[in-house]
Amino acid sequence: MASYKDIQQRTGLSLATISKHFNGGAVRPENARMIQEAAKDLGFRINDMARSLRRGSSRTVGILLPVLDNPFILAIIDGVERRLQAGGVGVLICSSHPSGRADGGAVEALRAKTVDGILAVPSPHDLEGLSDAQDAGIPVVTVDHDLDGLECDHVQLDNQTAGAMAAHHLIDHGHRRIAFIGGDEALSSLAERYRGFERALRSRGVAVEERWVSRSEISFEAGSRAMRDLLAQDERPSAVFAANYDLTIGALMTLNDFGLDIPADMSFLGFDVPDIARVTRPRVTTLVQPMRLIAEHAADLLLARLGDGAADAPRRMTVPVDLASGGSVGAPAPIPGS
Repeated sequence: MASYKDIQQRTGLSLATISKHFNGGAVRPENARMIQEAAKDLGFRINDMARSLRRGSSRTVGILLPVLDNPFILAIIDGVERRLQAGGVGVLICSSHPSGRADGGAVEALRAKTVDGILAVPSPHDLEGLSDAQDAGIPVVTVDHDLDGLECDHVQLDNQTAGAMAAHHLIDHGHRRIAFIGGDEALSSLAERYRGFERALRSRGVAVEERWVSRSEISFEAGSRAMRDLLAQDERPSAVFAANYDLTIGALMTLNDFGLDIPADMSFLGFDVPDIARVTRPRVTTLVQPMRLIAEHAADLLLARLGDGAADAPRRMTVPVDLASGGSVGAPAPIPGS
């Protein structure tokens, strides 16, 4: 691999001038041209790892994500990367599938790359690794899921309000037989959505029927399975709220497979599917979280930590939810035989 000394032999310039050029300093235009030409001819590449060791900073952060295949995660990646790059910070993306392992391996992989900070949409099994990273002086910012025992900056949707908003919207249309398709309550965001949903039902005098409450993993298959279970019951709910993107898509697939008339046969309210709503007939009523805003807030918090905010107390930011009305929520269908 070519080195500064090879460029020095090719150009006759001092090592100080060559180093100054590659570290962003101003050198004479003619010298810069000679250095660049020599670097190209010699196949010289900057050794970022060595530079990081010299500076004590890699100007890189790790983005830790449970999956890499849904719109929320992709929006977080895009928003965070844009914000960090504008601040002169690069990113490394690492997937940590929620498989129940407790070894913190994904976090360790990022630390092995000498990242300066970690921004995570964490799973419960990431707790130990993220705690160890903090203990080592690496700032951590979490998004969406809040891990008990991890004191760090955090950005999330107002999840309790989201759940309550869904419940109130369905009740306002006359529904009292309302189902909830949710995910693993170990994930704080899903637990908070159910808590807000349940409280809103009780505050309006509507019974919470456990047979109409589904809690499982977050996947298309889980959403589909939960909807099939609801449709197989002797007494079906008149309305369903699916509290996550994947669960919403799975539930919609099953409603389509059964050929139900929405909302005449059953009303449906989804989560985070504004793009899908544009191509469904009728349009799906959906709760929408401002994903770009969440990403930008998280990136800003991490940039502050990488700057002069390392000693500040952890900060928590909550962003508002919106409801995009469609045609999938209407008056409840009559109960058969009534």
